[in-house]
Amino acid sequence: MLNYLEKLLFIEILEKVIRMRSFLLSEPDALRHQNKEVTSVFLNALKAIVQNLKPIMGRLSEEVALDENERWAIARSLSIVFNSVDNLHNHLQFTHGIWVRPETHVFLKSVLKFIPENRCPSSVNVILSNHYTFLETDLSAYIDDVLNPIHGDLNNKTPSVFLPKIEYGNPLNWAILVHECGHADNQDKRSIFEQLKIIPPNTDIHKKELIYSWFEEIYCDIFAVRILGPAYLASFSVIALLAAGIKESEALTDTTHPPDAVRINIIREVLKNSNLKVCLTEQICNFEDMSSLFFNIFEERMKLSRQYNEFPFELPDLQLALGEFVDEICEQVERIINLSQQLQEEHLARIGSLSQRLKKGILIGSYPNQIQPEIKESFINGRIKSDSLDIAKNAVQEQRVLLWEIVNAGWLNKIESLYPWAFKLFFGENDLKIEEKIKYLGEELEIVDRLLLKSIEASEIHRVMEEI
Repeated sequence: MLNYLEKLLFIEILEKVIRMRSFLLSEPDALRHQNKEVTSVFLNALKAIVQNLKPIMGRLSEEVALDENERWAIARSLSIVFNSVDNLHNHLQFTHGIWVRPETHVFLKSVLKFIPENRCPSSVNVILSNHYTFLETDLSAYIDDVLNPIHGDLNNKTPSVFLPKIEYGNPLNWAILVHECGHADNQDKRSIFEQLKIIPPNTDIHKKELIYSWFEEIYCDIFAVRILGPAYLASFSVIALLAAGIKESEALTDTTHPPDAVRINIIREVLKNSNLKVCLTEQICNFEDMSSLFFNIFEERMKLSRQYNEFPFELPDLQLALGEFVDEICEQVERIINLSQQLQEEHLARIGSLSQRLKKGILIGSYPNQIQPEIKESFINGRIKSDSLDIAKNAVQEQRVLLWEIVNAGWLNKIESLYPWAFKLFFGENDLKIEEKIKYLGEELEIVDRLLLKSIEASEIHRVMEEI
């Protein structure tokens, strides 16, 4: 598809604008009235951001491939626009907040079921963050720092994850919270790290701590892949793409995390080794499955950076071979994570049909079982043997759709339905103004969000009914 990377980034940035508008206008009337002047400042800022997107929309509407210089110029322009959205998000503390959606707690509760009981926290709190970032912290330890000067001690663990405010109603990007739950897994990661024995004995304490930080982040990435599969790569790579102009994805800008390029390669490798793939109905940009598409879009963006940026692939002097370190972690961590359940190849078999139901506006909280041919024939002929009654009963009942199926089906629907529709809306031939187009995209996003949220809720209701 012509200029696919640039069009995808354009739509993703507009989605952030729409979600921020939705957040600002989501308060009850009384609170919104009290907050009207403050909210109007943010809304006006978003209007100004949209104006900067208009020339880009005009160029991408031309059915002419961008040359290399244009691609870099548009990539940089989109990065600057996203940076403005990101900075605006950091000031949302000046607006009234809203409570976390109950579906988010259901989502995290489903994630915790994957962790063996002896390692699983009783719960994980969700905190809406002013910063556009996903984090995990022990809230008690965080607050203990405040109490230190007065010798206070909360003395209890309170694992908490931070969700950017504008993503509060977007289940597709809750996938990143699964990584954060990996930090809350009470597995003795430090002990595992020491057992790997891949750090030279003379490594100083500061470098050793840096390598341990990298190890834990990779542990949590593989943890998330084992629960969500390709949907985690999709969500991670889109956020990494948007942030690529702010922090170079191949340069070391944060010593607590490996570069995004390293992490995405590890995630891709784990998916390939486990043959976890969600196939596309038709090839997009010559790719047949979801993770290949997003991985290669990210690689395409990195090629642009290498060509036009002076940022080298910088790593600290760790006195170890990065390739061997990554290979060892991939091999050892996959074995050590040892979840009580984890995604297998066969679990992704019905993602395509679930995505088709989403496309038609149908909830996917449950799914009809496949009726075996002999049972089907018995139904038709009106004769079911007594020893087949249980099989027949199971055949006519609906099966619960699980967490990974909902999120993967949601991403597949976004790739195959929402992106093509949005590309046509913004870059096709029509006389609509950009504000009208944004309005239609916002309405479509709201429909998709509602379907996914209701599907999570319906799945949880189905689970409760199964336990009665």
